[in-house]
Amino acid sequence: MAADKPIYYGGGKGSSPIYYGGSGGKKPIYYGAARNYGGSYGVSYGAYGGTAYGGTRAENDDGSLVGTITLARMLRVISQRWLSIFVFLLVGLIVSFAVYRISPTIYEATSEFTMDMRRSTGSNSRGALADVTPDYGNSYIEIFNTRISDWRSEKVIAKIVQQYRASRPSSTVSDEEIIGTLAGAKLELGRNSRIIKIALRSKSPSLCADLANAYAESIEAFTDEENKLRCDKAVSQIHGNVERKRREVDKVAKQLLDFRTANKVDTLRSTRDTIAQSLSKTTGDILALETSETQLIEWEKMLSAVQKDPATYGSLSTGIPRAQEIASEFRAYQDSEGQYQKLLFAFTGEHPEVITAKKALELAKQRFLDAAARALLTGRSTLQVTRNQLVNLKQKQEELRNSLASIAQRIVLAESGLGMLEAEYNVANEVLKGLILNENQARIEAEANNEIVRVGRPAGIPTKPVLPNPLLIFGVGVFLSIALGVLFVLVIDNLEDTVVNLADIEGRLALKVLAVLPHVRRKKRDEVAKFLLEDKYSQFSESVAGLRNLLDSPRYEAVSHCLLIISTQPGEGKTITSTSLAIAYAQAGRKVLHVDFDLRRPRLARIWGLDGMDVQHSFSHVLQNAGSTTPDFMALVNHTTVPGLDVIGSLSPKGVSPSTIFGSSVVTEFFNWARSSYDYVIVDSPPYGVVGDVVSLAVMVDAVIIMCCPDRTHFKPIQFCSSSLTEAGANIIGAIVNDIEISSASAFTPHSHGRGYHKYDYGYGYGYGSGYRPKDDEEGEEGRRDSGGSDTGDEADQAESSEAMAPKGFVDEE
Repeated sequence: MAADKPIYYGGGKGSSPIYYGGSGGKKPIYYGAARNYGGSYGVSYGAYGGTAYGGTRAENDDGSLVGTITLARMLRVISQRWLSIFVFLLVGLIVSFAVYRISPTIYEATSEFTMDMRRSTGSNSRGALADVTPDYGNSYIEIFNTRISDWRSEKVIAKIVQQYRASRPSSTVSDEEIIGTLAGAKLELGRNSRIIKIALRSKSPSLCADLANAYAESIEAFTDEENKLRCDKAVSQIHGNVERKRREVDKVAKQLLDFRTANKVDTLRSTRDTIAQSLSKTTGDILALETSETQLIEWEKMLSAVQKDPATYGSLSTGIPRAQEIASEFRAYQDSEGQYQKLLFAFTGEHPEVITAKKALELAKQRFLDAAARALLTGRSTLQVTRNQLVNLKQKQEELRNSLASIAQRIVLAESGLGMLEAEYNVANEVLKGLILNENQARIEAEANNEIVRVGRPAGIPTKPVLPNPLLIFGVGVFLSIALGVLFVLVIDNLEDTVVNLADIEGRLALKVLAVLPHVRRKKRDEVAKFLLEDKYSQFSESVAGLRNLLDSPRYEAVSHCLLIISTQPGEGKTITSTSLAIAYAQAGRKVLHVDFDLRRPRLARIWGLDGMDVQHSFSHVLQNAGSTTPDFMALVNHTTVPGLDVIGSLSPKGVSPSTIFGSSVVTEFFNWARSSYDYVIVDSPPYGVVGDVVSLAVMVDAVIIMCCPDRTHFKPIQFCSSSLTEAGANIIGAIVNDIEISSASAFTPHSHGRGYHKYDYGYGYGYGSGYRPKDDEEGEEGRRDSGGSDTGDEADQAESSEAMAPKGFVDEE
């Protein structure tokens, strides 16, 4: 019953599986709320695993409208869309021609004048004339760059207008037009020369020539007036500077004399030296007394300890009073103790000699203690005297330090003030001397130290216009049009996301194309899957055989024994391709196992007619119920009518959790068994990105092959698939291009009219989807609806709802 189906198979008759769409006619959930192939694939792909393609950007998509710009990409896009760029070029040429025609005719006139700076070689005169004659620089370039602002000033512009009116009194040109023309004037200093050119542009050739000449004459008059004013002011200004500086020198000299009288610096320095010597001697005495105090303290400690226990006596410095007396008594004490111990060893304690030796020992000890007591008393007296002396010397030291600090402070203040006044006096006196010398020289050089400007070559009336410039206009037009055209095609290329030709696959996707499979005009999936059994010499059969031979080649032979066929979305022909490849290997005499690992939507059971399969022989159910025991995989094998080809299929996934199965070790055990039992293992999988099962399978097989359908497969999903599987450790050996419409039998020659036309002169015409029926095959459509094929019951309902969801032209839906 439809109500008993798993929820991911749809709610009932007429509804498709939830991960393929909520109900018949709706878009599959794995497409998300919307399909935005122009931007990033940021949608979640529904119940098939929730994998989003937004995690990795496409190779030519860095988030901008243009995408990542590389030389290889630009060459590819330009070669594909050269016609669009050519259209932009034509438009650019048309616009350039229009600009050339509507641009006004402009003439240019040029006049010249020379500039000379007769600067004096005397260094002092420049300081004297600095206020009157500004320093414009040491080179003519510096002078020109400095003076150009003066030559463009309102004062000079007014002179030019006045000069023009004087030379052309009958002119009807307004002042506003003259000023507007002068605003565009260019002044340029000739290279390695003193010639300055004035260039003016105007629609009237005579006006620009007259204004250029008036400009040069006005600059000459303006410079002469400035020179006269500077010469009049030069001497008087320098003399005023000399008098001001002389008064400053006299004032500083008086301040210096008064300071020397008020502050007796020499007396303070002598007093400072005397105090410093006394302080040094006092410090030395304090250090000597402190050393003596330390020795006496140590002596006192030792003698105090000796009185308590004579055995603690060590030795005293010879410089300490009574040190020799104490040492002598201690040696006598030691000798008496040694004699007593010797007799005590030989005799008993009551022996007369022992008693006599003991009395002598006690007498020697008492003498030693008396000597130590006398020395201790002497040391304490000496220590007290030393301490009293230290107190007096430290008080004296503190007084000397305070006196020395006070004297030093007074000396610093006095020397600082004296030094400043002396430096100020010296500087002022030197400046005064320089000003007096400059004053004398300025009287001679005032006239010679001027800037001289003279009109050179006057401007003539131009005969040829300078604008519009056809080379510039058309050159810029061609450059901008080509640049805009390239930018346009890059944007279009970035926005379009579907695979169009082999260059897209091998260039942009960096995948090797292993085979190109032609379109087969069949109505049923089962018929297309077994097409190799009906016609071994068709173009489709030859293409599959070529793929088999390629995989048997030395390059791929080591990694082609366990193959996983995947796609990035349903309807790209992976089930048909895996079935055809398995048949091709079996026809070549190999022992082949074809496994259906699309556990959520198994198809191989229907293709191979395994209608009588029960739960005990359903691959997905056996894996689900395996637990910790290893199933008997051989019991799952179904022999086909093709010699050497076995199939393992699954029933509808009711009560099956594929995610749990792929997380268990039973899958690994199955692949170990399959590798050991068969020459080749061909695995059919669910679409990548729709569920996460593919990642688990990809790392268990020898190699992975990705399916592509022109005008259907999108770059971002397949790029994300390739990068993710590679990072997971899978070995992707290439791609298979499926569903190529054959228009003529010839070689697959790469030649494209561009992505925008969706037409290819390969000898093949791209159809839509993995569809194994033509778009215009109305009879096939009716036959499909009438016959129902091999679909019965709920499975037929499911197939019909799934096929109804496919775009027009699709029958195979993966």
